[in-house]
Amino acid sequence: MKYLLLTFVALLFVVPAYASEVTGTISTGVTTGVEGTVAASPTASPLPGSFTSAQNVTLTAAGSDSIRYIVDGASPTCSTGSVYGGNIDVDSSLTIRAVACYNGTASQVGTFAYAINITPPAPGGGGGGGGPLPPSTPAQSNGDINNDGDVDVTDFNAVVVAWGSTGSNLVADFNHDGVVDILDFNILVVNWTA
Repeated sequence: MKYLLLTFVALLFVVPAYASEVTGTISTGVTTGVEGTVAASPTASPLPGSFTSAQNVTLTAAGSDSIRYIVDGASPTCSTGSVYGGNIDVDSSLTIRAVACYNGTASQVGTFAYAINITPPAPGGGGGGGGPLPPSTPAQSNGDINNDGDVDVTDFNAVVVAWGSTGSNLVADFNHDGVVDILDFNILVVNWTA
């Protein structure tokens, strides 16, 4: 009799599971309280990084109603920022921040930093004159702060020292957004040579 009672009690505590042939879902009878739709952030092509030529950036977010973006500014929302309508021409270093909108619900912000380091043409002969060459600027957009040809621990130290600094013409502000932050660190890592 006692084994029969134990078997009966054990059957009472089993969580029933039902399979639905129509939807392919499983119901365990347990409510989690988690519901809703995940709003996927936009993706960018080409992937962010350092380039030696201008880029045409394409943003995509499957199933979204629209994509809004801001260049080198605050984060966009479904009611602020430019509505994405085609390629974004990137001919100088900048950061694109974008959200995908799904029925008025914004995804998390996607941040895409592009460092454009176009080598100027070598001065040619002939014609003469023209005055002196403009002063050169450090190769900031690729992380080589001291222009020694290597992105290494010296450049890393410069980023650490300047971390959180704001303003214009910051040597360690590789993406030129006015602050030395994680985006600049990412450019440093992408271009690491040592």
